[in-house]
Amino acid sequence: MEAKKKSIFIALPLWILVFLVILMYSPFTIRFGVTSPQYSNVIGDAALKGETKVTDIALLGAHDAFSHQIGLFSDVDPAESGIVKNKAVNAVFKGGLVRVLKAQKVNATTLLNRGVRYFDVRISYHHDKWYTKHGLIDQELKYYVGQIYDFLKDKPKEFIIFDIQHIYLGTKTMNDFMNYFSDITLIKENLTLDDFLNHTTSLPLGDLEYIDVQGATHGGIILLLNDDGTASLNHGRKYYERGDGESNTKAIRSKWHNKQTINDIIPLIDEEANYLKEEVSTPYFRVNQAQLTPDYMKRPIGTLWDWSLINLAAKSNKALLNNTNFDEWLKVMPIFMVDFANSNNGQFNSRINELMIAYNKAL
Repeated sequence: MEAKKKSIFIALPLWILVFLVILMYSPFTIRFGVTSPQYSNVIGDAALKGETKVTDIALLGAHDAFSHQIGLFSDVDPAESGIVKNKAVNAVFKGGLVRVLKAQKVNATTLLNRGVRYFDVRISYHHDKWYTKHGLIDQELKYYVGQIYDFLKDKPKEFIIFDIQHIYLGTKTMNDFMNYFSDITLIKENLTLDDFLNHTTSLPLGDLEYIDVQGATHGGIILLLNDDGTASLNHGRKYYERGDGESNTKAIRSKWHNKQTINDIIPLIDEEANYLKEEVSTPYFRVNQAQLTPDYMKRPIGTLWDWSLINLAAKSNKALLNNTNFDEWLKVMPIFMVDFANSNNGQFNSRINELMIAYNKAL
């Protein structure tokens, strides 16, 4: 009996140690997403009229779209501050950071095949290259851009919105970035950004129609970003100035609710929907930014309990889609942007795509 007690006494601290190591360093979450190309023609399948305004078309959006490769060995984003940049936190709790910074589980190709047409993009100049990021550095931007080009190269009825919400230039300028972006090439077909800019930005965004963004053989890209005043005139014709997404609305309104629970975010989505209903004119993209914000500082126990951003999104995406006000939200905010956009929880991805196809057919 004494030997058994001694064995338990020795084993207990080991189990506690194992638990703490998993808690602090595990970057994973067990959630499933769908990967088949079931919605690779989600816009074309809606048979939209050519004169449909692009700002009225319902689209599935991916928040922090290019973050799926963030991991334990990812560098800290040079633009980051606070807890993510803290060396001690990175040393002892890197797994926890990864879990709340990785917003998607798959690459651009899979997101596109699962109906995503709006990409929330974050970029930093880091170690002499342009990377995507969300607190931590993910992958070179050209990796994802190449996948988008490859997808759109033979889909003239599809288009995507490439919304650069944040960009850290370091010692570079926006003109440097646009030179880089414009030179990214899909090698086999020799295609660059210009081959997918089927519209002209001299046309106000509010007047841009579906037919304007379709190409003869290639799909379209609508680029949104904020210039620092350095972009050349030629580059300036390639994008719409986005504004700040809230108080300074130009090409897009995408109000961040910054809440940690579903019960807290729903009234704010309702408030935004009511605000847009009262607007006389909305000649810009309207985004229901419907992802939650885990926060170890403000809600440590709840964030640990939720475990990861992916896990939180799997539950919240399903709950928001089931909300009785969802149809009203979609009427005024046709872009529904979420984390874990290909989630299969409650058949979220299939349900949201079918709903958006039906909505667009009725436009």
